[in-house]
Amino acid sequence: MSREKRDATPSAPPATTENANPSDRHVLLEAMINHVPDFIYAKDLEGRFLFANRAIVTENGFKSVEELIGLTDYDIHGDAARRAGIPDTEARVMRTGEPDLGYEEPAMRGDIDRWLMMSRVPLKDESGKIIGVVGASRDITQKKASERLLQAQARILEMIVAAARIEDFLEEFVKAIENLATGLACAVRVFEAAAGEPSVYVSPALVSHAGLTALISTVSDAGKLTHPPDSTAFSFDIPASEGKAHGFVWCVLAGRQADAALVEFIGAAARMAGLAIDRKRAAAHIAFLADHDMLTRLPNRRFLDTRLPKILAVAAKAKRQVGIGFLDLDNFKQINDTLGHSVGDALLSRTAERIAHSLSRNDLVLRVGGDEFVVILEKQKLGFEDRLQRIQAAVSQPLRIGNYDIKVTCSIGMAFFPEHGETTAEIVAAADLAMYEAKHNGRDGIATFTPRMADDLRKKFTRIEELRKAVERDEFVLHFQPQVDLLTGRISGVEALVRWQHPVEGLLAPLEFIGLAEETGLIVELGESILKKACQQAQAWIAAGLSPIKMAVNISPRQFQGGLVEQIQSALKESGLSSSLLEIEITETLIIQDVETSVRIMRAIKQMGVSLALDDFGIGYSCLGMLKTFPLSCMKIDRSFLTHLPEKTKDSAIVSIMIQLAGSLDIDVIAEGVETGEQAAFLRAAGCPYGQGYYFSRPVQADVIEDMLAKMTTFPTGPAGHLQ
Repeated sequence: MSREKRDATPSAPPATTENANPSDRHVLLEAMINHVPDFIYAKDLEGRFLFANRAIVTENGFKSVEELIGLTDYDIHGDAARRAGIPDTEARVMRTGEPDLGYEEPAMRGDIDRWLMMSRVPLKDESGKIIGVVGASRDITQKKASERLLQAQARILEMIVAAARIEDFLEEFVKAIENLATGLACAVRVFEAAAGEPSVYVSPALVSHAGLTALISTVSDAGKLTHPPDSTAFSFDIPASEGKAHGFVWCVLAGRQADAALVEFIGAAARMAGLAIDRKRAAAHIAFLADHDMLTRLPNRRFLDTRLPKILAVAAKAKRQVGIGFLDLDNFKQINDTLGHSVGDALLSRTAERIAHSLSRNDLVLRVGGDEFVVILEKQKLGFEDRLQRIQAAVSQPLRIGNYDIKVTCSIGMAFFPEHGETTAEIVAAADLAMYEAKHNGRDGIATFTPRMADDLRKKFTRIEELRKAVERDEFVLHFQPQVDLLTGRISGVEALVRWQHPVEGLLAPLEFIGLAEETGLIVELGESILKKACQQAQAWIAAGLSPIKMAVNISPRQFQGGLVEQIQSALKESGLSSSLLEIEITETLIIQDVETSVRIMRAIKQMGVSLALDDFGIGYSCLGMLKTFPLSCMKIDRSFLTHLPEKTKDSAIVSIMIQLAGSLDIDVIAEGVETGEQAAFLRAAGCPYGQGYYFSRPVQADVIEDMLAKMTTFPTGPAGHLQ
């Protein structure tokens, strides 16, 4: 065929929807529907299939759609179709003409938890008459399972956030797990359940199994539990934050294997259960710590402030007396400092146990401070004091702690409601005051509150306030007591002694205020002022042309640990005094609190050229060790050893040994409290180089010392002389 002829031949027009053969369009539409994974069908008014896509044909076990045409759901599924309500739903759509869209229902075939989303619309002819129904459905099993998982997760997290009670949490947890799948039953076992908490929660679906609940409550390994042969079982530990398990979750699924997603979620849920139990127990522990002492596990002061008002209110209504005992261990600080805090803690713990075991059923003991306990006693046949004596006897029993045998006593103050106070603060304060009275009376005793104690307390508070203002106004002056060379009778040094020039009461001795200054901490500021004044006075005497003498200054425990080295450096620098003319007096109880730190501070002082004297030598616990361990320049024999010299042979021997010992260690000796010529003569004969006491001079003002130095006063050192 020629080119021209081919070009002249008209080509066939492309096929379009309008001019395509109807049968071709039907084949194309059917092919499209058969490739859709959803289920699509059409039925007549009698519910017989007119059409179904390949998904429905395959789903129902047919080989071709022709086998399905003309059948009803009853023909295919039997009673399952009636139970599903499909014919009724389709009949309603055809009757009303209203579509039924997005309806979720269980599938009639396949897994028990298989779900479909169904939609049905009326099938109409060209005239609009309803001649049947068209339906479409989609398998939403995975979507439904995911929703269940999310719902369960949300419920469990909600309970964790709300800090639900453990018993409520376990019940809701089991319900949430069982809603994940049909035929799933669950049990939870909790080890070491707290008081009031269940140790096991078993689903109602499992309770019918004889003995299962009792078995679950005793086993620690879920693998020992049995289940029906047609079921599968699996379990997970409930992990705790510290590593071990709180318990386990045990699940039984009837009639089939659990899918991986379900098992994985329940494992995650078990971990969430662990978080819930951790949080609840942590909250309970925090609440316990808020009201209890961690060391002794006893209620604390916060608990006292909450509980005691209720006890007093009940007692007031019943017109019943309540006894409050305030107990403090004697010399506990010394034990704690010398034997260590671990021994001190063990002592407190054992003491708490002893007190608790000595109480009657309705009595209560609380720890309200370091070594302070409050005992609340309800009125009984056995009197209050008898019961306190029983507690006191129990506390004082010897203890073996580590390598130490310890016997500790206690002082107890007693107050009564309503006689001594109507509020918690009043009654506890009264008992506290009575306890201090017991301490003042020699410790290891019981004292009952009296109004006089309150007066004493008010006076004490008044004195503290006066003392605070006195420090601010610098109302303190120094007096000086000579230290005498027992060979020559000449002044070798002075000890600076503070006095309070009270604006109303006049000159007050240290016993009137030093204890309060220590207790309130004012001693640190006062001690620094004394040190500076003493150095300035010593330098002033030198500036006046007098012979240089050593200035001794007492140091308090608080001052020793609170920057003493810097204070000494500052005082010497400001005054211009030579460090060799300053002597710091310390006590053994001051330096044994922390030997290592004390040695470091003392060496720093010694390196400055300042002398160190050990005051009150002979009354401590390890005086010989002091001489060997610490860098001392001088020791002062306590006045208690001089009282009966030279009559008492034993005291004479002890003093002689002290003097010889110090001499062999190249340490100077000063005997304190020399009051008679016989004492001075004995000391001189025993080789003691220096003495100090009323026999030579009382503490006097600076101008008196200046006059003594100017006249080069010589003091008598034996019985033939007299005070000059």
